[in-house]
Amino acid sequence: MFKIAICDDEQAICSYIEDIILEYQREIHVDIEVEVFYSGKDLCRAIDHQQRFDLIFLDIEMNLLNGIEVGKKIREELDDYITKIVFVSGTDTYYRQLFEVQPLNFVSKPIQPYKIKENIRLAMKLSDQLDGLFRYKKKHENYQIDVKHILYFESIGRQIRMVTVEGEGQFYGKLEEVLAQVAKYQFIQIHKSYVVSYNQITQFKYEAVILSNGESLPISQSRRKDIRNFQMKYEKERLS
Repeated sequence: MFKIAICDDEQAICSYIEDIILEYQREIHVDIEVEVFYSGKDLCRAIDHQQRFDLIFLDIEMNLLNGIEVGKKIREELDDYITKIVFVSGTDTYYRQLFEVQPLNFVSKPIQPYKIKENIRLAMKLSDQLDGLFRYKKKHENYQIDVKHILYFESIGRQIRMVTVEGEGQFYGKLEEVLAQVAKYQFIQIHKSYVVSYNQITQFKYEAVILSNGESLPISQSRRKDIRNFQMKYEKERLS
């Protein structure tokens, strides 16, 4: 799942960019999730609450908090240098200020659809180069870990417990958001509280899985059929 945010205080512009993105999604047959924000403050608040985006189309001329201020806040205060930012503006007088934010690109208004698609393609290509890393935030610091080292995630209240081959740690988050980030690396949800790396499972039992570290984790009854289907699909792909 490739996640894109659009931030512009003009609803018509947001709708126009969203339509282009959805059209491009149909063309390339890739899952893209789009979220729209009508103010910079709302976007910053979402990122500060662990919401992650691969790409942001960010208007510069917004009221209260302009796009450059939002970009600086994302980079400096939220310490997020991974998210790709494409600035959108009706004027090109901001070039010097943009360097501080390290944007992916700049799109001028009126917006040409091919420019939006070009930047999505580029952002996807760059994201693939960072592939294989799970990113999370803890005490306002950003961390990343190779997914090959992760055994499973456990939801405990408002926190996520991450168990790796080297130990464990905790951070605030939601299990569904974790799964959205790691599903493409063969992680599966076996229970409402557990997301497990398929590659770390050494044995499937009817009611549980055994992991490479010897731990046994429960499979919920409602997920048994889905897990069997996933197992057959993955093994078939691996043998083909």
